[in-house]
Amino acid sequence: MKQSTAVQTQFKELQKIYSFQQNIDEVKEVLNAYCPALLEELQGIMDGSGFPEAEILRLLAGYDMPQLAELGCTSLITSDFYVRNYDFSPKVYDGLFIKNGIIYGNAQFLVGRLDGMNRNGLVVGLHFVNNEFYKKGFVCSTIVRIVLEMCKDVEEAVQLLKKLPHAACYNYSLLDQKGNFAVVESSPEQVHILTRPNELACVNKFQTEKMESFNRKWVGSSDDRLAALEKNSSLQTLDEFHEWFSKTDSPLFYTDYDQFFGTLYTVSYVPNEMKILLTAAGSGERRSFDMKID
Repeated sequence: MKQSTAVQTQFKELQKIYSFQQNIDEVKEVLNAYCPALLEELQGIMDGSGFPEAEILRLLAGYDMPQLAELGCTSLITSDFYVRNYDFSPKVYDGLFIKNGIIYGNAQFLVGRLDGMNRNGLVVGLHFVNNEFYKKGFVCSTIVRIVLEMCKDVEEAVQLLKKLPHAACYNYSLLDQKGNFAVVESSPEQVHILTRPNELACVNKFQTEKMESFNRKWVGSSDDRLAALEKNSSLQTLDEFHEWFSKTDSPLFYTDYDQFFGTLYTVSYVPNEMKILLTAAGSGERRSFDMKID
């Protein structure tokens, strides 16, 4: 009953903003090709909610959707941990952290993920860059879900991200249990991999020269956040970074909720320990999840 109500609410809200006209046969075909498990879950939602197949697939499959609103995110990745703020509007935010046995993560459109970690210790998060080059393909939250569903480490994730059809320009920040980390800079036209030796910051712009032409003209907020991360060399531990990211007076914490740019949560992933820390915006309280025990 709860799932049915959630689907109904989600669909009504999104219908106010977007027009859904995807080809259902094409949606099923592309999901079968890249992530059959996701198609099975959508079938379960159809059965549980009573919604018609066409409505569920158009709303939740995340393929060939209308151009989505812009959102912001900041991440810092080291070989030991991944910490991130997600910035958007609460009006179009699921507000759900889902544990499904295989993947733990923050949901978007119920089956999509804004970020998450799977049972192999692979962490993936998304970062909006630009909608200007929008084409038919998967939306960002579906891409995160597919990668978490289908890959066990950064190497596999990079290879899959090179193959998937991308609807828009996004960064995908990655960390695995072996301590490998990278950012995949992706556009509908091409994909490029960004790596650094010790740590890697990721925001809402492409940082490599090869991909910078895809950036928006104004990336001042991203530059400010990168500069703030570079200046805080005194921070060392995950606890220190998580606290700094989640403080309301942090240069990484935003409150422009009406402009779709307010911090909604801080999340940290620790693949070696299979642990997750989650703090809702401004709450100061941490929820802890242990995938080894759950």
